[in-house]
Amino acid sequence: MGNIKAGDDMFFTATMAEVLEGQGHYEDALMIYKILADTSPWDQSLIFRIERLKGLAERGRKKPRQDAN
Repeated sequence: MGNIKAGDDMFFTATMAEVLEGQGHYEDALMIYKILADTSPWDQSLIFRIERLKGLAERGRKKPRQDAN
């Protein structure tokens, strides 16, 4: 995916973020959770999900090292 834009807000739901997360699209899910957290700052579950996904998204950006065997 990776092409979510602010104008695509019809898909900015927790359910859509969960689907993306389940498919391994951590950065897209993270973006949606951040937008939802901005509009619902009292929802602590979103903060928890954001913190958890930050680590997953960071690991996904790192390429596994290939040994020269």
